[in-house]
Amino acid sequence: DTFQPLENVIVEVNSTPPQSMVARYGIYSFNLAPGNYVISASYYQNSTLVHYTEEEITITNDGDYVIDIIFLPTYYEEEELNGTEFDELDELADLAENDDQDNSILSSTLIYVLAALAMTVAGAYVLSRRKTDGNGGNAHEGSDHFEGSDLAAFSDELADLPDDLREVVDIIAGNGGRIKQKDLRDRLRHSEAKVSLMVSDLEDRGIIRKFKKGRGNVIILEGSDHTNQNV
Repeated sequence: DTFQPLENVIVEVNSTPPQSMVARYGIYSFNLAPGNYVISASYYQNSTLVHYTEEEITITNDGDYVIDIIFLPTYYEEEELNGTEFDELDELADLAENDDQDNSILSSTLIYVLAALAMTVAGAYVLSRRKTDGNGGNAHEGSDHFEGSDLAAFSDELADLPDDLREVVDIIAGNGGRIKQKDLRDRLRHSEAKVSLMVSDLEDRGIIRKFKKGRGNVIILEGSDHTNQNV
């Protein structure tokens, strides 16, 4: 609503290695070599992501570059977050209170896939892998499979999903219906905050389930063979 600087904004850039900082008084700075980068900024209030934006920049030569980041409201509908379920978002929000913590980011463009095509691709992937593993016979014992037809149970939900959430479902289905959240984040190449929000959104819709395993989370598609297994 205003052009006043926001306090405690988490600013990240996909350099090598990635860099991040908490911008005090609306000021941030990074040391970057010439090249193309994506700068992202996240602003939290009470552990809720209120604003998020990404800006593509090009560094052509040495010098000082001034990049103003302007927030627009995040497209996600405002929902009350459950702290016990969204523990990762709480950890990210705590970064605004601690300058010593760093947060990594990988950024990319969104991949747009129609729901019907997604189900077909997932089924073809599983069939192809079975033929490769078993030379036309049964797959090896212990391998993970998630039939494309299993996604039909979510046809109505998939039809209403934004394209980025469909992409998440496609990746999990193509991985046998189960994936570590860290691996999902690497394949999506979005910021950790954005991936956490997308996972939470799908969990609220009843399309996935998330379990704590060790120091990370395992995400399972509802209706897959893993749903009733211990993780």
